Amino acid sequence: MDFLVWLENTGFATWMQEADYLYSLFPYTFFLAMHTVGLALLVGPKSAIDLRILGVAPSLPLAPMEPFFRLMWVGFWLNAVTGVILVPGFAVIRLTDPVFYIKLGFIALAIVNLRATHREVFRSGSDVRQPSARAKMLAGTSLGLWTAAILTGRLLGYEYAPFVRWAAVRVFVITTIVIAVVWAGGFIAVRTLGWTKPVRQRG
Repeated sequence: MDFLVWLENTGFATWMQEADYLYSLFPYTFFLAMHTVGLALLVGPKSAIDLRILGVAPSLPLAPMEPFFRLMWVGFWLNAVTGVILVPGFAVIRLTDPVFYIKLGFIALAIVNLRATHREVFRSGSDVRQPSARAKMLAGTSLGLWTAAILTGRLLGYEYAPFVRWAAVRVFVITTIVIAVVWAGGFIAVRTLGWTKPVRQRG
């Protein structure tokens, strides 16, 4: 705790805090905005690829999407660097909050998933036009991990309002159940009623 207090009282951290309190656009707001941009560059393309692997927009070829992984890594490092810059200004609050470490855990698992998805879909030698069952499992897991990471990140803003945190968690759980039920119902309907149509596409 002494280290966290020291970190929060360094010149850099004080600069970040004063800028936040004075509603300045720099540095706190700027780095927070860049943190959000990095998240968008990472999660946006990954979600699109995951949904395509799971069967959304089947006429869209997967192979041309591989270069997006470079953009995702740019987003990851932008997100990581700006995250490290933002922490010292609120070190005591952030680094003693269990939700912060839960968020980091979800992100770590999601990055492992990202690498595994790239290898499975684009590097394993399998037919990129027909993602394997493992690729679909990775895609579904990825969507869940990034949703959880974003939710826990948002909950960090309510460290002084635990009731808001629990309300958000309940909403997340209910929404997840509804989506799962709708997804399962749609899958069963497609399989049962034969609403499938083979689509020829280029790799």
